[in-house]
Parts: sequence; C-alpha cells; structure tokens
Amino acid sequence: MWLYTGLCISISIWIVLGIYVFSEIKKTYDRGGVFTDKLLNIWFVMWAFHHVAVILSSLYGVWLIPVNRTLALISGLFTFVFGTVILSAGMIGFRSLQRSYGQDTSRLVTSGIYRWSRNPQFIGWALMLSGISLAGRSGFAFVLTGVFTIVIHLYTTRMEEPYLERLYGEEYRQYKLSTPRYIGIPKK
Repeated sequence: MWLYTGLCISISIWIVLGIYVFSEIKKTYDRGGVFTDKLLNIWFVMWAFHHVAVILSSLYGVWLIPVNRTLALISGLFTFVFGTVILSAGMIGFRSLQRSYGQDTSRLVTSGIYRWSRNPQFIGWALMLSGISLAGRSGFAFVLTGVFTIVIHLYTTRMEEPYLERLYGEEYRQYKLSTPRYIGIPKK
C-alpha cells in the first residue's frame, strides 16, 4: 500500500511542478531570456519526482513484464550505460554547464555528437530511464518513461526549437535541415 501511495504522491508533485516549470519556460522563451537558477532547480526537482516513480516501480516490479530476469537485467544495464554515454557526450559537447542548462546562449553548438542529433541529452535521458524500466521489468516504469519521452518531445518541438530559431535565425534553420532531431546520419 505504501508503494502505491508513494507513487501517487510522487507523480502528483511531478505534475504540479511540471505545470509551473513549463509555463515559466514558455515565458522565458517568449521574452528571449535564459533560465534562472530557481527555474533550473525546480526543473531538476520536478524530474526527480518523476524518476523516483520510475525507480520505485522498477525496484518493486509494478506491472511486472514476463521477461527473463537475467536477460532484462543485462539488457537494462546495457541500455542505461549507453544512455549515460550519450547524455554525457551531449553535455561535454556544450563545454559548459551554463550552456547545457540553457543559461548561456552565446553560440549554437553543432559539432561532436550534435552533428548526429539536435537532442542527444534527451535521447540519453530516455535511454537511461528505459534501461531502469527494463532492468526492473516494470510495465508501469515503461509507461512513465513513455510519458517522459512525449513531454520532452512536445517541449522540444513546441517551445525549444521555435525559441532557438528566433535566437539563432538562419544558422539554426540550416542546422535543422542538416541534423536529425533525435538521431541519424547528418545530411550534407
């Protein structure tokens, strides 16, 4: 009983914080600003509540998927590590935490892993959550990971990309034409 109560509380807090965070991000993007430390801290707390629900669901096998335990654990670990590498490569590609967290918009990063994906950090993050879900064989964790992926996709397409296009203009439009949104081979 405590598990389901904890999951409900965690998901409820995530939703409430998400409504606030995404409305503040939209306001920030609309005025052409950068993220404040307060907004970033709430962003991290918001996703922490989501991730706690994913982790608890996986640890306790909520909506257990009938997959071989060893195979799920090995595959989940591989997926998690692969996601960690991609996420790290994206952060390293920005060469600063301020740029990585949207507080430094001095230049558009298009090199390294950003030649192959406009959003490697989000891909890495989704793979890490998928790895946790797979290792725990939790259908509920997969649902939460799917919701994460949809929310990030909507954030990227509805808020971030239009903002970046306004900020960097033609340079970003050309980048969009040559680089896949999530992952792929760069176009000439």
